[in-house]
Amino acid sequence: MSLDRQYSNQDKTLKKVLLVYSSKPPIMQYLASAFSRKGISTEMVYADVNHWFDRHIIHTTNKILHNLRIIPKDKSVFSNHHLSHKNYRSFNLGRAYRQFNPDLVLIVRGIGFQNDVLNEIRRNIPIFGWWIEREERTEEALKEINLFDWYFFMNSSCVDIAMQKRFSNISLLHHSVDPDTFHPVSNINKEIDICFVGNWSPKRQQFIEALLNITDNIVIYGRKWVKKNFLNSRITRCVKGKYIDGSALVELYNRSRIVVNITNWGFGEGKKRSGMNMRILEVPATGAFLLTDGSRDIPTVVTPCKHIAVYESIEDCVKLAKYYLNNATEREAIAKEGCLYVRHNYTYDDVVNRIIDTYHNLTVEK
Repeated sequence: MSLDRQYSNQDKTLKKVLLVYSSKPPIMQYLASAFSRKGISTEMVYADVNHWFDRHIIHTTNKILHNLRIIPKDKSVFSNHHLSHKNYRSFNLGRAYRQFNPDLVLIVRGIGFQNDVLNEIRRNIPIFGWWIEREERTEEALKEINLFDWYFFMNSSCVDIAMQKRFSNISLLHHSVDPDTFHPVSNINKEIDICFVGNWSPKRQQFIEALLNITDNIVIYGRKWVKKNFLNSRITRCVKGKYIDGSALVELYNRSRIVVNITNWGFGEGKKRSGMNMRILEVPATGAFLLTDGSRDIPTVVTPCKHIAVYESIEDCVKLAKYYLNNATEREAIAKEGCLYVRHNYTYDDVVNRIIDTYHNLTVEK
C-alpha cells in the first residue's frame, strides 16, 4: 500500500518523528530513546498541557454548571473557545509540526485533536495513531481511523472489530518495555509480601481485602485509596502514596515478593479480555514476580507459569498468592525466566522497528 498524495515523490527516509502524547506514563521518552538509537531525531508534544484559562476558568465554570445540571456532563459552554483544552492542544500540535518539519507524526491515542489540524499535516506527511486505551472505547477509535494513515491497536479485540468494519490501515501493536528504566536491582531485600500499583476501584478493593486475609504485609500506591477507606485502617495503613514511578517504582517491584496486577477494564474476565497493560512486561523486566489476571493476548507474548503467573478469579488470586509466598524457589525461578525473556524480546526498539517498517511500506511506491 502506497500513499498517493503530494509527498509521494519526496525522500522516503525517516529522519524526524514528532511524538504526541501525555506526560505520564513516559511512553514518548521510551520511544524517543529507541528512535535515537536508530539515528532518528524526535520532538514531543505534551497533549495533557493546558492553558491556565482552561484550568481555572473553563474547567471551574463547566464543573459548576454540570453539578447544577444546567448542562450535560459531556457538554462544555466553552467548546469553541481557542483556549479550551482540545483547541489549545490542537494549536500546540500544529505549531510543533510547522517548527519541527517532521517526516512522520505519531500520536499515541486517547486524546483527541481538531480534524483541521490533522488534515493540514496529512496533506504533507503521514500521521500514525497508536490506540492504547481500553477496548470498551473502540467506537471512539473507529470514528477517527480515516484521519490517520495507519492505526495501531494494543488490543486484539479492537483489531478484530476494525477489520469487521472493513478498515485496512490497522494492525496490532502491544505495549513494550524500556529495559534501561525497568531493570533488576542488586543487593535489595524482598521485604514486602505483595505490592499493588493502581488507582482505587470497587473491583480492586475486593481483591486487596481478600489478599489481606493471607498477609497484612501489602503496599499500595494509587489515587483514592485513602479517600475510599477513610475509616478502614486495615487498608489505609497499606497505602504509601498516590503515585510512584521511575527508580522508586523499580525499587518497589524489586522489594516485593509478589507484584499483583488487577486490570480495571475489558469486555470481560480472563480470556474474554484482550490487550495488556504496561505492568505485564515492566514487572518481569525488573526481575520481580508478577501475578496478574488473564487476557487472550497474554499467552501470545509471555507464557503463564513460565514467565508470569495468571489467576482467574479472586479466589484463585488468593490461592496462587499464598502458594507463591510459601514457595520462594519456584517463584524466583519464574521471575528470573520472565526477566530474561521480556528483556530480550519486548523492548521499544521492537516497537520502533514496526513503526519504521510501516512507514516505509506506506511511502514507497509499489
